[in-house]
Amino acid sequence: MISGTPRARLTAPPAAPRGVTALRNAGHGANDLYWFILPPVLPLILQQFGLRYAAAGAIVAAFLSTIAVASMLTGRLSDRVHRGRLVGFGFVLASAALFAAAFMPRLSLVIGFLVLGGIGVSAYHPAAYASIHDSGQGKGRTYGAFEASGSLAIILMLVVQGLLVSRVGWRGLIVVGALPGAFMGGLLLLSPRLAFGDPPSRTGGAHLPVAATAPQGAKAPAAGVLLSVLFIVGVMLRVLGVNALQNFIPTYLVRAVRLDPGVAALDMGFTFVGGLLGAIVMGRAADRRGPFPVFLLSSGLLIPLLPLMGLRMPSFAYPALLVFVGFFSSACYPAQIMILGGLSGNRGKGSVFGLLMAMTSLMAAASPLLFGLLADAAGLVAAVRACAIPVGAGWIVSVIVWRKLHRKPAAASAVT
Repeated sequence: MISGTPRARLTAPPAAPRGVTALRNAGHGANDLYWFILPPVLPLILQQFGLRYAAAGAIVAAFLSTIAVASMLTGRLSDRVHRGRLVGFGFVLASAALFAAAFMPRLSLVIGFLVLGGIGVSAYHPAAYASIHDSGQGKGRTYGAFEASGSLAIILMLVVQGLLVSRVGWRGLIVVGALPGAFMGGLLLLSPRLAFGDPPSRTGGAHLPVAATAPQGAKAPAAGVLLSVLFIVGVMLRVLGVNALQNFIPTYLVRAVRLDPGVAALDMGFTFVGGLLGAIVMGRAADRRGPFPVFLLSSGLLIPLLPLMGLRMPSFAYPALLVFVGFFSSACYPAQIMILGGLSGNRGKGSVFGLLMAMTSLMAAASPLLFGLLADAAGLVAAVRACAIPVGAGWIVSVIVWRKLHRKPAAASAVT
């Protein structure tokens, strides 16, 4: 076991003040609004521009691909510059670009400004994860509250969108979704320490020992490099399936289930109600039971849940099912950050988490495009059912990593 040593307790920095934690979580909520600002308005964009499903998926893919590529750069920058200032600039850029996109008359200009906004969106998660880890707060409870703040913000946004969609259209909904980020960006540029404390060079984060959240039985950091990459691959596969479904839930409910667009947007909110609960409950469970058992249980239960969305059910059954999908999807996040933080050793956490965000964002970007292509070829229902396939493959990869972490060396087994 590589955690809990006396040196780790002596060199770990003190926990961040509550005010810093609260504002960091509020910033997470504002940032997550960008990530899910498009799915609820996709049915309206499809209708106005006469798009096919694949074209609608390509719009989301362009936005998320930009976030993915930029995350590698902003992740590295977050280890070298003040994270609060970097994130503040990201918020301002993202909101300004989305405001502009909402007023563009041509679809090509809308997509162009969405791509520009994606650069700003990319700054938040690598910096925030690194800030939590370097402040000595890398526990399931902390990550659970962090993830829950994002789900809560999305729930509120979806309620507002459901109420306003018939009045302001998709352009107005994009403006409403980008407003909190504009406020947070201005606040952080004025006072970057409010949500991120001191710069990385003053926290001592680069000199922290291997995280106390590392899984029991984890091998040396050199072995952790390969296992980190393999673990990220498993996470990417899960994101491919879950995100494909999430981005098309409103479209599926409108086109296949025949719900009103406002009702479909509200129903999507139940995914994040479950996500809020899952992040909090299973984040605490990861502290008690260990991150890997919680991660494998949560990701494994998604496999039978996702195909159920493709069944013909009464309209009231879909929100209930979405609560469970959201619960176990968000339950994976605190545990996966804890696992990766332990596997990566003393490497700069901004770069490590930037890589995670880049790879998972690439999958998030590819998933709506692939879903749209499959939906055009085989229908919406078949595409929904197929989402379980990559999730199952990702679970198998994660099991392989878990077994390698807990397998005793042959020499030790021979001695015993």
